[in-house]
Amino acid sequence: MDQLTAHDPRRIGPFEVLGRLGAGGMGLVYLARSASGRRVAIKTVRGELAEDELFRVRFAREIAAAKTVGGFYTAAVVDADADARVPWLATAYVPAPSLEDLVTECGPLPAGAVRWLIAGIAEALQSIHAAGLVHRDLKPSNVLVVEDGPRVIDFGIAAGVSSSRLTMTNVAVGTPAYMSPEQAKDSRSVTGASDVFSLGSLLVFCATGHAPYHGANPVETVFQLLRDQPDLSGLPVELVDLVRACMRPAPEHRPTPAQIQSELAPHLFSRDDASGEAGDWLPPSALDLIERRRARRPLLPQPPAPAPAPAAVPVPAPAPAPRPVAAPPRPEHGGALDAEAATEKLAGRRQVPEPSAAEVRLPGPVRIGPGPRAELTGGPDAAPAATDWVRRVTPAPAQRWRPWRFRMSNDVWGTPVVADGTLFVSSFEVHALDIGSGQRRYKTRDVAWALAVDSGRVHAADGPHLYTVDVADGTERWRTSLDGWVYALDAAEGVLCCGTRGGGVQLRSAASGAELWRADDAQQDYENPQSGPALVAGAAYYYGGGRLRCVDPRGGGLRWTFAVGEDVPSRPVERAGVLFVTAGHRVYALDAATGTERWRFEAAVVLFTPPALDGTAVYVADYLGTVYALDAATGRDRWRGRTGSRQGAEPVIVAGGAALVAAGDTLHAFDTVSGRERWRYTARGEIVGSPAVGDGLVHLGSRDHSLHTLDLTTGRLRWELGTKGELTGSPVAVGGRVFVGSKDRCVYALDAFYGTAVPT
Repeated sequence: MDQLTAHDPRRIGPFEVLGRLGAGGMGLVYLARSASGRRVAIKTVRGELAEDELFRVRFAREIAAAKTVGGFYTAAVVDADADARVPWLATAYVPAPSLEDLVTECGPLPAGAVRWLIAGIAEALQSIHAAGLVHRDLKPSNVLVVEDGPRVIDFGIAAGVSSSRLTMTNVAVGTPAYMSPEQAKDSRSVTGASDVFSLGSLLVFCATGHAPYHGANPVETVFQLLRDQPDLSGLPVELVDLVRACMRPAPEHRPTPAQIQSELAPHLFSRDDASGEAGDWLPPSALDLIERRRARRPLLPQPPAPAPAPAAVPVPAPAPAPRPVAAPPRPEHGGALDAEAATEKLAGRRQVPEPSAAEVRLPGPVRIGPGPRAELTGGPDAAPAATDWVRRVTPAPAQRWRPWRFRMSNDVWGTPVVADGTLFVSSFEVHALDIGSGQRRYKTRDVAWALAVDSGRVHAADGPHLYTVDVADGTERWRTSLDGWVYALDAAEGVLCCGTRGGGVQLRSAASGAELWRADDAQQDYENPQSGPALVAGAAYYYGGGRLRCVDPRGGGLRWTFAVGEDVPSRPVERAGVLFVTAGHRVYALDAATGTERWRFEAAVVLFTPPALDGTAVYVADYLGTVYALDAATGRDRWRGRTGSRQGAEPVIVAGGAALVAAGDTLHAFDTVSGRERWRYTARGEIVGSPAVGDGLVHLGSRDHSLHTLDLTTGRLRWELGTKGELTGSPVAVGGRVFVGSKDRCVYALDAFYGTAVPT
């Protein structure tokens, strides 16, 4: 729990606020206590939602329903106020580890423990469904585990926010790894059977330690959910039948929570010594974690320190400041980390948070950056050996740009966008950061699930609303409501192209928001930004009904269509009047003006990636990891390269005479002329997103929480940045700098050549 800041309330309704527990999609979460000393968790509503009257109506309705939820395995709703200036909801506080914490720290659970937990969660779902609610976000972090069973939380607002924007990811309402297929397609119409599918996914996590679907990003995870069988590796054979029953594709064929309880009852009550307590089922390490969390006392507000007595003698001159240590910027503030800031922290002139674990690793044993503090030598009074987060090669002039990082209050999403000297980052709202200083210029007042930047304007969608602000100062220019939820947004040459759920396509003026053209025939099984409508080289393209369609972006109507079958095509790529697109196991070259087919290439298996172009060649890769280099004029197969199987849909990156393809944790580089593999680089985890290439360097993110920078010619590691979280999206390299976001809620700006070093 975190201490309260000057901006936090000291009372919410009848409760005294003790501290911050964290932040969620709805807003901040506080620990508080009633007049009788009962502790509660209070969730407050974000400002932009509090201003939405329709949200308040839904919120009040779902609070009323949530208060009727009984049962032993839920955390009860204690109180709420939907009419307060800042609406809030209070639930019973449960000092216990989440199921996510339990499995992460103690490992997969034995089959008996899994049955015990799933039976309790099924009973909780039975109570929730009986109140007319659907949870919609049943996942490991929303289940707490105490001595006498699980407690399901966050059910009180789950249904009410489904048509709002509280629990959204970039893909759909809910958490992709644990949602049901029907929820991924349209979360507004799901039933309790969707929660049963999530319960099956939860069972897989408990018993194996991994989710049944785990793509490189939320989009890929949903893609797997709709197309592939769940990953049941490591699942005990005695649990397979129950998992498959819960995760049947058709909702009507799944068991009910009551049927699941009946199925598990013989296993739980056949033992004479089973009392239903955790000690009968959980391993000792899990019991120890539960006890430690239960015994941990929250921090209470401290009384103010007494004022110091007036000095009777002159105050001596201060001692020389200690050698500076690393200190990151304050939350919600950026800026380079310099020796002056660190010295001021030690001297007590301003408050700076303790350093995060971000560090830069160079080849060899040297570690630079805060990280774990180095061993002290020379006695207890010796200066610490840790350096600043910004590593200096030599003293740099004051005006020279220095690396910086900016810490968000909420999670960072996707890939940053660079335009007009500004870095745009999605973290609920769109945040505009100055590239030079790392200071935030402004942020939008609304959440942004889709983002596009073009011609001095930032365009974003909060779901059913589209709005535009100036790049320079964030001044809002216009906003409009769409009759659908925006899942894909593209901008180019004064036109916005929107894909809305349910098969909608809209073209709008970027200057005013006026509608230019629309269609409702873009139906596909899976709607995501990668497969949504796109603006390419003066035309709009979208897929629907088995055909690729080309539209005049200025409202001139349909230009041509081309049959591609049931496989949703990739985003097209245009070069010299020729349009290249992949669909299923085919690559097509079409005349961009007429849609006439020039050639097609058929691979043996499905091609995951959109085409990449370089000179006279087209590069694609299939899901087994085969890389194809095709002649752009004829479609002739020039060469093929082999890598490992790949789940991502990231395209081949072509630069410096090399074709770069990631497969699992390894990046492969092929010579574009001969197809010979030049080098390969293996990280400590799966590669995230696409590599960024510039100035002879390759920057790639990995699930090992690090950004790796390699020499493009040799593949040798130049430097590595370690963070406290998995990297989000892809790195971006612009103008000798590289930018990347991390799940540690930080955005990093580094020198592409030196990393955190400041070159002379």
